[in-house]
Parts: sequence; C-alpha cells; structure tokens
Amino acid sequence: MSNKPKQIRWLIFAVLTFLIFVMLQIPAAWLISKFYKNNQTLHNISGNIWRGQADWNKGQLRGSLSWKIRPFDLLLLRLGANIEVHSGNTKLAGIVGYGLGQTLIVESLNGQVAPETLKTLADWQWPNNAIQLKEIAFKYKKTQGFSQADGQLQWAGGELLYTFAQRQERMTVPSLMGALSDDAGNLKFDIRDAREQKMMNVQLDATLMMDVQLTQRLLLNIPSYNGKAGLDTYAISSRQPLLKGSF
Repeated sequence: MSNKPKQIRWLIFAVLTFLIFVMLQIPAAWLISKFYKNNQTLHNISGNIWRGQADWNKGQLRGSLSWKIRPFDLLLLRLGANIEVHSGNTKLAGIVGYGLGQTLIVESLNGQVAPETLKTLADWQWPNNAIQLKEIAFKYKKTQGFSQADGQLQWAGGELLYTFAQRQERMTVPSLMGALSDDAGNLKFDIRDAREQKMMNVQLDATLMMDVQLTQRLLLNIPSYNGKAGLDTYAISSRQPLLKGSF
C-alpha cells in the first residue's frame, strides 16, 4: 500500500503550521494600523501577534495590556489569547477569544477592580477594599447579548461617601458576594450579603448599558434614609453606559 496520501497530509500540515508561525510573527503595531484605522484606544504597541503589549485608554481609564496567543484554540475554531490588563491597582487576567459568528469569549477571568476604577463609574469616595472577581466566564454577541455566564465576586465593603440632592451622604456597605449569570441576553450579578439576603442587582445589556437596583435592605445602611418598603424590594434603580467614550 502506498504511503503517498499519508505523506501529502503531513506535508500539508507542515506547510500550514509554518504559515501560521510566520503570521504570528507579524508586528502587532503594523497589523493594528492596517485593520484598526480609527484606533484611539491602543498606544505604544510592541511585540507581535504571538506575544505583545500596549498601553490603552478608554474614557477616564488608562492602563496596560499584554497578551500571548493560544495556538491550540484554533482547533476550537476561535482565536484565543491569555491576557493581562492593568489600570492602577486594578488587575485582571484571563482568557479572551474571538470565535465564529463574531462571538467574544471570556474564560477564567480573575483579579480585582480597585476603588479608583470604580470612581470613574460614579464619582464617589469608595471604600478602600477592591472588588474581587473569581472565574468569570461569558460569551457575547453584539446582536444577541450575553450567554453562558458564570463566576463570582466578593467585596469586603466599608464606608461609602457620595453626593445626593447636593448634600453628602454616607453608607456603611456590608460584606457582599455575587453570582454571575445571564438572563434574556443580559449579564446579571445577583449580589447578596453574608447571610444570603438580597442586596442589589446589576445587569448589563447587549448595548453595554448598565442597570443597578438597590434593595430596601441595603439602603437601610444609610443613616439618613427613611424609605418604607419590603426588605427585598428594589427601592432605587439607575441606568447608565458602562463606559463613557467610544472605541
């Protein structure tokens, strides 16, 4: 029996492997300049497609980004990379992929979101404790929203100072923990206290608008608050873009 078909398959595999290796050596700065014409986010780009780093800014946020391609993710029909994102004391690391159907994939995302990062979302004096993220995972398509979401957050809480109706208020935020899920295309954090009592709900829709709902139970930690409602009732709601500015 001839071994020629087997040799041809190995030859094709070797050629494809070589071409992929060559493509991964393309400078990242050149690639971004060619395919990301209106780049206002990434700066000081160094390295290549395989491994590199860059500085970034988005609205009031800025920091650094590093990546390392995961070549075997191609077997899953997606382009994937191990990434690390830093912004001050905010540090996140995980797997980010881009798959069929223009799907963004996030897996095994761990790290912390520091108070100075939270301050860009709401200009308050936040507790000194960072929010801890553990094993965050989800898929996102712009046309369909979020799916297959999982993960947890923990926050030790502390004293929060904020302005309401032109006067300064304070809240003693208890220790909180949250579970990530998806509901009808929305990314959802169900946040509870150490006794598993409902405290707040945070949702992010397909357009990256964020809805925050606070329960009566959480609001009772504000000394000046005198609202009347059931403890599990969402007494206050707000809606705003997750990030200001555009890519």
